[in-house]
Amino acid sequence: MPDRSVYIRRRIVLAVIFALLVWGIIWTLNKSISWVQNRIKYSRIRVVEGRLAPGQVLFDSLLDNKVSREAANELLASLGKVLNLNKLQVRDEYRFFLTESGQIEKFIYGKSPIDQYFVVRGESGKLRAFKPAIFLDKELLAKEFTIKSSLFAAMLKEKEEDALAFKFVDVFAWDIDFYTYPRVGDKIKIYFEKYLKDGKLVKYGQVLAAQYKGRETFNAVYFTPKDNYAGFYALDGKPAEKMFLKSPLKFTGRITSYFGRRTDPITSRHGTHRGVDFAAYYGAPVVSTSDGLVTFTGWQGAYGRMVSVRHANGYETRYGHNSRILVRRGQKVSQGQIIAKVGSTGRSTGPHVHYEIRTRGTVMNPLSFNQPRRKPLKGNDLANFKAYSKKIWKNIEELSI
Repeated sequence: MPDRSVYIRRRIVLAVIFALLVWGIIWTLNKSISWVQNRIKYSRIRVVEGRLAPGQVLFDSLLDNKVSREAANELLASLGKVLNLNKLQVRDEYRFFLTESGQIEKFIYGKSPIDQYFVVRGESGKLRAFKPAIFLDKELLAKEFTIKSSLFAAMLKEKEEDALAFKFVDVFAWDIDFYTYPRVGDKIKIYFEKYLKDGKLVKYGQVLAAQYKGRETFNAVYFTPKDNYAGFYALDGKPAEKMFLKSPLKFTGRITSYFGRRTDPITSRHGTHRGVDFAAYYGAPVVSTSDGLVTFTGWQGAYGRMVSVRHANGYETRYGHNSRILVRRGQKVSQGQIIAKVGSTGRSTGPHVHYEIRTRGTVMNPLSFNQPRRKPLKGNDLANFKAYSKKIWKNIEELSI
């Protein structure tokens, strides 16, 4: 006969196997029942999509979509813990899952593809709100564009959006007035980051390298030195950024009157025009061309509504004929910040901005004066930049192959 201890061990093993089989069958049955119940439950759920209309609050929008007041209040009480309900915007979209009894099981509110808020009913029966982490796919692309009518049209033809054009303009805004300078046939090259979700564009990231080739060629690489200013640098290490932007307007500034001698279009008198006039549509944004402190806002005779900004090294800029002023005296402003809206106040024949630059009281020609740049890269920063830019610039050069 086999040893009794062996016999007992076999019986224990068989009992354990049998118990596991029974537990597996019970677990499978429970899962199957739960799956069937959920199928039945969700087959009876109505999926509703909506968006906020002008002047409408989310509560009223939910009522319009056949949600009861009780269910709407329950949802908003939970959603308000993660989202400021007073800052919802027109055309924000939402989607929710409603049971036959009128109970909301799940709610998704989307302000953008990367700004979404979820409310989900848990096993306890209570709603729980949270903002999920959304991960984007990042692409690095190098593209070339040829201007035939405008920068925007060139990018649209290559299936890129306006936002990329604005990013490109910001690279060379100190050297190029993009309303007056571009010509048909000018070429643009960009190496840039692009973020996607489910294959759709969400946003453009950093422009890493760029080139504008027209009557002159401008090159720039984005670089972060160890002990210097992070930004765009020419291939020799000189900063692309200067103290002043080329224009107080973006894309809309057709020059109608240059600096120097002219006949005043209203008085017909001969004299010196102390600035440059940029024509634009009424209400176009006027930006400060450099960091500074606002020293004057208000009516100034022939200038109409004027803003004056004091800058470093004794420089001053003036912006005249505005329809609205958006800053106050004593306010600090940054380069590119909107300070006013184009108008035709004062002695003016149409909507435009009169733009002046002065240094210690002397009037300068904004289009030709020798303005200061930031300090160029030196030492280790310059060596690191040259090694880095050589690698990055290959992406631009390969577009010509």
